Amino acid sequence: MGSDKLYSTGKASKICGVSARMLRYYEEIGLIIPDRIDDNSGYRYYSAETLRDVQAVRYMADAGFSLDEIGECRRGGIAVLKEAFLKNIEKTEATINYQYQRLASLKDWCSLIIEGNTVLSHRGPFHAEIKYIPEQRYFSFRREHPAFEKNADLITEIQYMTSSKQDGHSMIDVGGALTFAYDSYADRMNGSAEAETVYQTIYKNSASLTNTEMNGDFIAVSAYHTGSRRNIASTYENMTAWAEQHKFTLRGDSLERRVIDSYSTTETDKFVTNILLPVRNDSSDMKLMYKFKQEVSTTHPLK
Repeated sequence: MGSDKLYSTGKASKICGVSARMLRYYEEIGLIIPDRIDDNSGYRYYSAETLRDVQAVRYMADAGFSLDEIGECRRGGIAVLKEAFLKNIEKTEATINYQYQRLASLKDWCSLIIEGNTVLSHRGPFHAEIKYIPEQRYFSFRREHPAFEKNADLITEIQYMTSSKQDGHSMIDVGGALTFAYDSYADRMNGSAEAETVYQTIYKNSASLTNTEMNGDFIAVSAYHTGSRRNIASTYENMTAWAEQHKFTLRGDSLERRVIDSYSTTETDKFVTNILLPVRNDSSDMKLMYKFKQEVSTTHPLK
């Protein structure tokens, strides 16, 4: 070593910003070697070059490498180092995609809470309107069952969640409102439905598109039902009467967007369900209006 200056464990620890225990651990797993060990006291001393090795280990650890990976890289040469970096880049990209999915899921769920809270805060006389439902991709699950089956929608919901996982989806690959679709709104009203399909928006970075389908591109009579869904038939009655009064021809099916449900609150009187009754009337004008709005918001965002 000649006259090269050596640093005690305490001094090296302070210079590198790591604990003395960590320096000993780096030594135990072969990442660094003390430049001198006092035969009598067992004290370790480190050169500036070894302190640089400590910082290199910390740098790679901050970049996402495990200590085992760092050891392999430092012993294996440039080729091993390159392959380790490529592997870590792939892993990091997957993590970023996962976090984007999580962020989208959080935003969608929060949007539902805001939507539902607005409805609850301004409850009044029955109100309906016509809404355009754009086409998009959904994860879908259909279950058929006997008419008047007890807790049919709950059983379907549970099986839907299980199915989505079995198809290779993370729970955050899908988001937004759980939407129950019924072949006949009349059967839904009297509780005699023999099947329902559950839809939920699937995000573009999903690892699997199994059991997904495109749906939408129609207009529907839209209204909110608040409170327990046990008495949802009354809202359906108001909606069908409104549709007839305003000369809309109903398609016959229905969808129920669960804006606020048991995933957000245990108070059933705070449940908010957006009922959609698709109509056969021409939707081209509303589709064009939706297209224009999307183009304006995309090309000319507000500063």
